[in-house]
Amino acid sequence: MNFSQLMSLASGHVEARIVQCAVRLDIFDVFKDTSAPAETVARQLGLEPAATELLLNALAALKLLIKQNQTFSLAPIARRYLLPNSPQYVGGMILFEDSLWQCWEKLPEAIRSGKPVRPPDMYQEDPKETEIFINAMDSLVKARGDAEIVANSLDWNEINELLDIGAGPATYPIELCRRFPRLHATVFDLPATLKITERYVRDAGLGDRIRLLAGDYRNDPIPSTYEVVLMSNIIHGENYEKNQLLIGKLAKNLKPSGRLVIKDHILNETRAEPAIGAIFSLLMLLTTDGGRCYSFGEIQRWMELAGIGQVRQIDLPPPLTSSLVIGTK
Repeated sequence: MNFSQLMSLASGHVEARIVQCAVRLDIFDVFKDTSAPAETVARQLGLEPAATELLLNALAALKLLIKQNQTFSLAPIARRYLLPNSPQYVGGMILFEDSLWQCWEKLPEAIRSGKPVRPPDMYQEDPKETEIFINAMDSLVKARGDAEIVANSLDWNEINELLDIGAGPATYPIELCRRFPRLHATVFDLPATLKITERYVRDAGLGDRIRLLAGDYRNDPIPSTYEVVLMSNIIHGENYEKNQLLIGKLAKNLKPSGRLVIKDHILNETRAEPAIGAIFSLLMLLTTDGGRCYSFGEIQRWMELAGIGQVRQIDLPPPLTSSLVIGTK
């Protein structure tokens, strides 16, 4: 690492805030069908013209807008990912990152105390927070293509019953049910989340094949048995002991020869690589009660203690930054 790279790390929040601000102010949507000068953008959005030009210049410098003379237009990357009407719109995730700004500001406090800096409520208490969080999860998965990649990574053709623990917007069950006609899915998630999940399932026209069950997977019984139990981005929100108990519990929901599939940032045994997982663990420190990212060895141990064997890891291709850990009962 050289000096310039070090300073880029130290000031990385600047670029993030520029992009978050632009999404929050609906800047990109102005250029959906046309190019425009800063004055037009400012007038349409009710912004101060000189300040708007500074923001647009910065977005052009970041290659999200194209500037010709005094007129701005969308760069291809912005048209693909930053227009609300795009099927790969990732603005929901960017707005969630924006909402975490105050948490990251308190990182020194969390390091001193070892405690989260916001209530570790899984974004359930405030309906606005719940909406932002669940929309972010759907936005990110659709933009990256996670559900399609997971569908291609395993053989789902003979699967009839899937249990998705903490499915949020049900993006995975929706994609899987669309592609595999014999599949039926059960989503088990918290009540405030399921109010939003219901809308996603209804809009997908899959209410007859995706069942919604309200409950807390840590404390409440989960009925029935399934051929596959999916846990996507769940274990990083729990501490080591709770994950061990949860996997022991979910093993009882697997049919004989059923598979437990965990999708998450999987660390190597140093717990410092890959970098995305090591860094993400700090977000879990800020927002959960003892959550972090885990190594393959830790997950393998939980599964084997629960009577789940043949544990293996599948690294997923870019732009995904996660892996699958799969075990068979």
